[in-house]
Amino acid sequence: MEFTGDEYPLTLRQDSILTIPILPAELVTEILSKVRVKPLLRFTCVSKSWLALISGQEFIKSHLNLSANNKDNTHHRLILNFGRYLKQWSLKSLLYESVTEASTLYYPMKIPKRSFRIVGSVNGLICLADSSKDLVLWNPSIRKYKKLPNFKTNFWDVSWFVYGFGYDEFRDDYKVVGCFYYDYSSFDVEVGIYSLKSDSWKSICSLPDGMGFLIELGKFVNGKLHWVNNINDYSYEGCNIISIDLVDEKWETVEQPSYEEGDIDLQLGLFGSDLSIYINNEGKHVSVWVMKEYGVRESWTKMFTIKYADYSYSYAQPFFMSNKGEVVVAFDETFMIYNPNDDSLTPTGIHSDGWQYTEIYVKSLVSPFPTDELMIQESD
Repeated sequence: MEFTGDEYPLTLRQDSILTIPILPAELVTEILSKVRVKPLLRFTCVSKSWLALISGQEFIKSHLNLSANNKDNTHHRLILNFGRYLKQWSLKSLLYESVTEASTLYYPMKIPKRSFRIVGSVNGLICLADSSKDLVLWNPSIRKYKKLPNFKTNFWDVSWFVYGFGYDEFRDDYKVVGCFYYDYSSFDVEVGIYSLKSDSWKSICSLPDGMGFLIELGKFVNGKLHWVNNINDYSYEGCNIISIDLVDEKWETVEQPSYEEGDIDLQLGLFGSDLSIYINNEGKHVSVWVMKEYGVRESWTKMFTIKYADYSYSYAQPFFMSNKGEVVVAFDETFMIYNPNDDSLTPTGIHSDGWQYTEIYVKSLVSPFPTDELMIQESD
């Protein structure tokens, strides 16, 4: 059963004639762990014991686990990045309801003069980067954000940079990996890794020999961040995939499947919780490959192929599969639901011109300040 928090309105009055039953602490915890984030924030005002419970790391992790694994995707949101602001939709509404309403999420700090992009989302935390390399870690569900310190490179100027955002489960630490390039015409690069626990950057081993530009943003899977890598120029043709383990901070190459003739424009993504590759074939269709068993090349499976037959779009990104097997597909300006069983595409009602990045995040109590209490921080 899904609880919103409105089922149990609490009014604590000294003159109340009603007696509120005292429930065992274990039962209170179980009930509260099924309540949504917004009412939970209100419940922190009920008593010091409730504040301590809801703010505790054990409760936050338990609540996150239930929310993230909810089969109806009740707590998940689809967010689109429009450069200076975000729009979000309920994933449950998008998949299962006829009407999907959007809400706008503004940059958590002052309205930026520069555009920003989504680096990634893990456990309800969203990492944002603006065009001058500034980073912000933000949980819109609890309205808390943290501006991260800048990585100080040895270059007098940086012409290109890419980030990735992930979680080090071994150390219970959120990390950002940044690759900073001196010049487009060379492979001079510095690599830094930021730790939220220490609130600091450190330089780590640069990219392996022979590696070129990392394209787009890192994808977090199985404790590692992954990028498409090109040793020739900034394009998607002739690419390979490299990853860095957030625990031991070592790089490695990820083996790819055997593509079909004519496949071009390789793009890296997430399909559910699995690493995936989307390949556009000369504007005719997009093929979706998924690594079902991480690290095993033979487990790469071609899931399906979405044809462009009735659509004049040159770009498609399948990025989420529901528990019913349906897939959310982002075309240039339209979002569709693809059913692999009959190859049908159903409009979602979302038409968004100008979006740049897509992400799915789960509502959670995870704070960008790991040790503080759950007090709401208003935007500046």
